[in-house]
Amino acid sequence: MDWENMDDREQFLSRFIGLCELFNIEASEFKTEIYFRALSRFDVQAVVQGIDNAIVRCKFFPKPVELIELIQGSPEDVAEIEASKVWEAISRVGGHTSVVFDNPVTAAVVEHGFGGWVKLCSEMKANEEKWFRKDFIKTFSSFARQNVQHFGELSGRAAIANEAHFQPNYQQTALIGDTNRALNALEVGQNGRKSQITMLVSNTAKQLAVGA
Repeated sequence: MDWENMDDREQFLSRFIGLCELFNIEASEFKTEIYFRALSRFDVQAVVQGIDNAIVRCKFFPKPVELIELIQGSPEDVAEIEASKVWEAISRVGGHTSVVFDNPVTAAVVEHGFGGWVKLCSEMKANEEKWFRKDFIKTFSSFARQNVQHFGELSGRAAIANEAHFQPNYQQTALIGDTNRALNALEVGQNGRKSQITMLVSNTAKQLAVGA
């Protein structure tokens, strides 16, 4: 969704305000912005369908993570898809080339759960796919629930070698998954920025701390 897109904004506001009214919750500007930013990576039609599902399935006002699960499935469902994406990238791209995954949770699993892209590629054998999937799904589900994310590229052997010799890396980085989301993850990593929703929550926390 794009807040600057009038159609996206109107469709979201219409459904979200209706959801708030149904659960007798105030649709404050702050709450609306938080939910929009949390769901902005999805197409507006998917968000509308997720909110419609929440209306008939939720007994209490859903948190952003609950709406995300209604849109894309549970962490385990997503993990199955992401495991396939990573396994394909191992065989298609390999550890020599740096990669950027379109899902920052997937990148976090590779980087922190499996020791990095190079290590993962060098240790995985064709007959180990079953065990890789099992370990990946378990780690991804845990990371997703705790919102553990990693933005930016995961260095391949070429980039690591060039960095060690203080040489620029001219090799193109492979974008894995949705190109636009992968480019966004790369940009966030390069700029060293937190996600917008994290920045918003952090600023609010600081204001509350000052007020206290």
